[in-house]
Amino acid sequence: MSHAGHETGVFKMGDTSNIKPFRAKEDQIKTLHARVGLELPQNPLEHIRRRLKEVVASNRNVRMAVDVCVHCGVCLDNCPTYVRTKDIFNSPVGRAELIRAVLKADSPSGKLFGRLVGAKVLDEEHLEKIYTYYYQCLECRKCGYACPFGIDQADVTRAVRDVLYEAGIMSRYIATVIDAVERTGTNLGMKPMAVVKSIVFAAGEIKEEKKVEVEYYIYRDDQGKMYKYKGDQLVGEVTRESGDWPIALLVPPSADFFTNIDTLKGYMLFLHLMGIKFALSTEMAELANFGLFASERHLKYIGQKLVKAAERLGVKYVIAGECGHGWRAFKNYTGPELEKKGIKTMHIFHLVVDAIKEGRLKLDPGANGDIVYTFQDSCNYARGGDLTEEPRFIIRHVVKNYVESPNNREKTWCCGGGGGLLTEELLPLRIQYAKNWYEDALKVNAKHVVRACAICKAQLSHTIPHLNKEYGKEITYSGLMDLVYRATVV
Repeated sequence: MSHAGHETGVFKMGDTSNIKPFRAKEDQIKTLHARVGLELPQNPLEHIRRRLKEVVASNRNVRMAVDVCVHCGVCLDNCPTYVRTKDIFNSPVGRAELIRAVLKADSPSGKLFGRLVGAKVLDEEHLEKIYTYYYQCLECRKCGYACPFGIDQADVTRAVRDVLYEAGIMSRYIATVIDAVERTGTNLGMKPMAVVKSIVFAAGEIKEEKKVEVEYYIYRDDQGKMYKYKGDQLVGEVTRESGDWPIALLVPPSADFFTNIDTLKGYMLFLHLMGIKFALSTEMAELANFGLFASERHLKYIGQKLVKAAERLGVKYVIAGECGHGWRAFKNYTGPELEKKGIKTMHIFHLVVDAIKEGRLKLDPGANGDIVYTFQDSCNYARGGDLTEEPRFIIRHVVKNYVESPNNREKTWCCGGGGGLLTEELLPLRIQYAKNWYEDALKVNAKHVVRACAICKAQLSHTIPHLNKEYGKEITYSGLMDLVYRATVV
């Protein structure tokens, strides 16, 4: 099968129109719509055209992208998708032009001169182009930091995807993940017993490796009961009346229950050593919030699911784990909602920094070997979550050899899997996008890349084998709490 003159799914420099995520099926969209009070429009094209005009009027970033952009090109050198594809539509200015063309079609000049002034009446062909390129955007916000006018194309992408979703158009991957977390409390669609087994397994490994039996609690929402564990053993059910009740809810990304088990062990060992009574809840065992990528309504729905889980347990604190976009959604929406109810919120890094500064956490950097490490900021920590210095403070205490990547903090390169692009059919693009941060690591002779984000780690697991083979290197990767775990002296 081919498209635009080349094979579907095969990367071609200068034209990536053939690479796009699979669309969600109508039944899947209807299920999601029902949860947030939406119905599919009778005329999707007309709905999109009308809603784009409304969004321009109400969303400052979209209006600026349409009205203020002067095509200076500064964003192009900072956009990871354009830098690695050279397809002008796969860039901030190119994406904005796709929308501007539709809006111009309703203007007096557009009606009179049409294509001569760049106007395009929205049809199925142009809609497919909008879908393709708006779902190649990583929503990394790097362009917004480079733009002299502050135009945030990531916000434009979110707004346009939201309009497409209203009309029944969404990436199948994003729709599947949103549905799973809203139904089960994890992106992976895990049943309560599966969550419990993963946590208990991690505790068993801590016992074996560190000779420590961590104490923790698990709330089973399917049973309405709280259980206490010590190491990999069940102590028994506990009640509020007993006085033995957790004060904090730990919320990791669910990827930590499987692929990032060392990250989970890092949280659990640290919180235990600090004497913090913490629980995990099968009602909501997920920090990630894919609503951020495509639907404000679902962002709030998922956020409220976490708020309700914390309220149900009556905890005083909610502690976020390693997830970049999850932290952004948590810090800017869910966290404030929790704070309104008297529940304090923080990232696990905030607690680790305090413990190191106060001498309560004994660390041996030598436990992580002599190799050169570099920490690369996740987009949503650096450009959406105000979390750049804490991880650097921590890593300097847990490894012997640390170097900064050339593009750090707000200048960081996206991992290449953000924005909901972490799906197999987009792998040819994701490998290209990943070359930005990979080459940064090579420039400073780093052997190990640290990224404190579940999506980053998943992206690295898929792309590093390809890149190591292409570049002839042996780069490895991990999260940050993995290194804290290994360096912790007990």
